[in-house]
Amino acid sequence: MYKKAGGLPLIKMAESKIKKVVGLITAGAFMASAALYYTGPSPSDKQWSAVGFFTVLGIIASGLGYKTSKATAGSIGFLPFLSIAVISPNYAALISVILSIAVVELMSRRPWIKLVFNIAQFVLAEAAAIGVYLFTGGTPLIDWPAKPLSLGAFTLMVAVWMVLNKIAVSAVVSAANDGNVKQHWMDSMRMSIKNDVLAFPLIFFFAAAYVRFGALLASALALPMLGMRQVYKANITLEKINEELLQVMVATVDAQDPYTSGHSLRVSSYSRLIAQIIGLPQREQNRISRAALLHDVGKIYSEFSPVLRKADKLTAAEFALVKTHPQRGADLVSKVSHFEDLVPLILCHHEAWNGAGYPNKFADQQIPLGARIIALADTIDAMTTSRPYRCALPPEKVRQEIARQAGKQFDPIICEKLLACWDLMEREVRSAAKQYPVVNARIQQLKAMMGRR
Repeated sequence: MYKKAGGLPLIKMAESKIKKVVGLITAGAFMASAALYYTGPSPSDKQWSAVGFFTVLGIIASGLGYKTSKATAGSIGFLPFLSIAVISPNYAALISVILSIAVVELMSRRPWIKLVFNIAQFVLAEAAAIGVYLFTGGTPLIDWPAKPLSLGAFTLMVAVWMVLNKIAVSAVVSAANDGNVKQHWMDSMRMSIKNDVLAFPLIFFFAAAYVRFGALLASALALPMLGMRQVYKANITLEKINEELLQVMVATVDAQDPYTSGHSLRVSSYSRLIAQIIGLPQREQNRISRAALLHDVGKIYSEFSPVLRKADKLTAAEFALVKTHPQRGADLVSKVSHFEDLVPLILCHHEAWNGAGYPNKFADQQIPLGARIIALADTIDAMTTSRPYRCALPPEKVRQEIARQAGKQFDPIICEKLLACWDLMEREVRSAAKQYPVVNARIQQLKAMMGRR
């Protein structure tokens, strides 16, 4: 869960941040629970019976967890948790959640901080979701059909639960990796939104089956619950495999040049931020970020390796070879049908606004918008990292150079919008330097300088 780069001090710093985040989430869970206990309705005998049934199902569902990344895991525990929330929207539902999570965590012998966090994040989501449900006119499903279900209140309850749960996980993962909470949360929502929408009616039918037909028939609906778990696991596994294959490919490219390790990941991060700043929709941000991750993939071929590692000035022939990498990268990526829409961005990321770039000397609007963004992000990373021939430039120098090249190398409108929010880019550069460091860049630089003497 912790980053390896930077050694023990960084690990201790991450642990300190994690404890603070867990402390805040635990405090939030306690306050939300207390508010629900003192202001919410008291549970009836029927609701206590439902708590027993859904606690058992909660233990089973939470025990059927699956990895979503190196740092996070998922489960279908939300199905019984949200079912008991709509049946018994009071503190009894919180007890069900606490017991379910505590049993699974203790049986798995997880560290105490994970146990506390997992209980707290689910209780916070449950208590807040029930509070929203009651506030918007929701009534206990245990009284249905005598009292009609408010579909609007139910929808809001599910949405609040999902959003808060993912925010809590994103906060602790970002604390561990010194990452961006908002970005992690948005990526998490993007990966799970389809499955969450698919699960929405199942939550209602599961709860309604218990109310109308009892525990026996509701237990039969546990089979679709297991099927839902397999759908979740398969979809997330496929997403992660695609992402990790991209990471392997990018790492292979970056490994050829010791001065630019982590370059593609940083350019991807900067490209996403620029796309956000100029107001592009989320889907386009994702596309540009992915294309930026692959923008240098054409350098994966062996003939580029000695050129990329060369500390001295390139010859005309060597520079001509380097200038072929956008076309070769586009050709390579075009072989993957899933990445077809990334090809123009990879091909054109070295084109210039004034037509002086390569490989096709496109100018202004001929260059795809995403490629213009990647070109700017690529240059920002080149200027903010050390190279054999110079040290990294300070942020103010970078800002001045972008302003100077606006309308020449770069799209002037993008430059104008970025410079108006330059503090955001400075923050992103600092964050990316920690998250995707240049490995031994300064040592490599000094060796290169010594070799030329």
